[in-house]
Amino acid sequence: MPLYRIKVLVLLFFLSVLGLSAQHGKIDSLNSLLEKTVVKDSVRLNVLNELVYTYYSIDPNTGIKLSKEALRLGFELENHKAIATSYAYQGHNYSAIGEDSLALDSYDRAMEIREKNNNLKAVARLIYNKGLVYFNESDYARANDNNRKAYVIFEKEKDSFLMAKMLNSIGINYMYLSQYPKAIKSYLDAKRIYEDLNLTGDKQYASILSNIGLLYARLEKFDESEGYQKQALDFFKENDFQEGVANALTNLGRVYNDKGDSKKAIESYKQAYDIMEKNSNERGMASALTNTGIAYVEMGDYTEAIPYFNKTQKIYEKLKNTNNLAIVYRNLGDCYALGEDVNFKLAEKNYESSFQFAKEAGSINLQFNALDQLAILQVKMGDYKRAYTNKTKAVVLRDSFSSAEKKEEIALLEADYEYEKEKSELQSDYEKKQAVSKAEMARQNLMITGLSIGALLIVLFSTVAFQLYRKREKVMSEKKLSEFKTKVAETELKALRSQMNPHFIFNAMNSISDYMAKNDVKTANNFLIKFSKLIRAILESSEKKWISLEEDINLTELYMEIESLRLKDKFLHSFKVDDNVDVENTMVPPLILQPFIENSIWHGISQKKTMGHIDVSVKIENQFLVCTVDDDGVGRKNGTNTMGKTSMGLKITKNRLDIINQLKKENGSIHMFDKKEGFRVELKLPLELQF
Repeated sequence: MPLYRIKVLVLLFFLSVLGLSAQHGKIDSLNSLLEKTVVKDSVRLNVLNELVYTYYSIDPNTGIKLSKEALRLGFELENHKAIATSYAYQGHNYSAIGEDSLALDSYDRAMEIREKNNNLKAVARLIYNKGLVYFNESDYARANDNNRKAYVIFEKEKDSFLMAKMLNSIGINYMYLSQYPKAIKSYLDAKRIYEDLNLTGDKQYASILSNIGLLYARLEKFDESEGYQKQALDFFKENDFQEGVANALTNLGRVYNDKGDSKKAIESYKQAYDIMEKNSNERGMASALTNTGIAYVEMGDYTEAIPYFNKTQKIYEKLKNTNNLAIVYRNLGDCYALGEDVNFKLAEKNYESSFQFAKEAGSINLQFNALDQLAILQVKMGDYKRAYTNKTKAVVLRDSFSSAEKKEEIALLEADYEYEKEKSELQSDYEKKQAVSKAEMARQNLMITGLSIGALLIVLFSTVAFQLYRKREKVMSEKKLSEFKTKVAETELKALRSQMNPHFIFNAMNSISDYMAKNDVKTANNFLIKFSKLIRAILESSEKKWISLEEDINLTELYMEIESLRLKDKFLHSFKVDDNVDVENTMVPPLILQPFIENSIWHGISQKKTMGHIDVSVKIENQFLVCTVDDDGVGRKNGTNTMGKTSMGLKITKNRLDIINQLKKENGSIHMFDKKEGFRVELKLPLELQF
């Protein structure tokens, strides 16, 4: 073998094993190597494939051109393994320029060869790559199906590195599907694998950091988000990974925009656009332009924003990216609804288009945003009926990832809609009755004498007066019933908001973040599992007026365990239920004791220097279920105990009890006792049995 070919093989070996630190440096070295390998053999074929792979993140059009040359040479040499590689890398380049159908075709051709060779790991990589194509088309559910299939193969092959890569992609899809707890878990699992393998210098690790930053931005933790994005940006710059640099700059721009610095955001988007344009990455260019338009919307410069959205709309239609089309149409709707040249009809059309694309993409969050803006617009247009319908649909979507939000607003829209509907019906009914009365009087005038007419009028007016009296009584009765139902609805809404206390949720998430920051992953996972169980249980029980005592005790105990974790196990608690209480058959309103327990924890125990105790007991007395919450905290005199007339928790619980008393015709009660050390609350509920 000639000496230069031996040198080529050695150099190629080191290129494939070690790689080069900079993408452009690698391109130059490979092109130099290609010039030396003039013989059409497997060495030249391998160099071509390396170039095709390297070009996909820098110049995908050149990569496609070289992939065709590599395929021709592969078929001449009948090197099926290299042909499969050529098709796979060709798919990467097609995907980079948005030619998704051609990318899928290339991956399928590569899979066909690798399946015949029983190369399962290589097949799994191609399945993952197909998932990326579906992701680019906003088909996140289908993308995750591919990611999970690939993960199963990598797990079977015990390839932790590729398992982590799949988890990162799975997390991204969950994030776009608004399934944030699943996204967090996937990211953290991937991050942990990279750290265990000591691969924190890999670009995929930086990608995980960037994705966690994106999730923090969605959770409105912007400082943490900015920190993660800057870490990722520094890594990509050091390793000259231009696509990563552009993506990190785009993500940083979003953080700046969310923090109110839209001008700084636009500067970041401009840098990202320049990189993507240089690399002929149309998808990346569209992302930078779209975000620039959003920044102008945030600044209130709607006229400046519209051309950006019009331009990216055409790009996303070509790329079949329904998720980003939903974003574009939503912002166009804002421009026409809020800009100088207000056009409600055009704004409504854009919001409706946004909803349809968001629905096609499976993005719950974007569906909610479109319907929410549509409802606000229709209120301005005076179309309360459609506004109520769209707002109701929006809240149902929002409740799937953020329960209880904006339900009061729905109630107000419903009230407006019902008022307009009732007014219209009464007016129509009144006009009909007036017409009938006039016709009847005219007919009687022709049939009888004046005396008969007078007598008939007396009878007629008496009848009308009686009917009006009956109608008034019915209206008054319905009004009382409506007022009572309104009180029930308001109380249930307030109870649900109390159960889903935003302050409690915020503090719980902060505690989880604190454990993660301290690298106490085990405690953070334990906290997160308990927290997600509690939220899920509250959502499931929130639609029920009564649940079994057994379910409520489990729910309350889970709440106390979470609060105990937050207070670093500062208190112990116990539940004592008398033997004559059938916990499965006895029914109670969901979380009826939670306000009292929360008060004991934060206004009694937390201010105590020593370990505290909270005892909850349940017994039956004279057809009443007597529930007691007893603590040994600092009490009302020495602490900040709010369990008095001004306590929101007490007001909500009293309202719930009043409704139960009215329905059951009983006299349930709440009594509070100051102790020498601590505080005790006794709640009497009318006994309710399931069977």
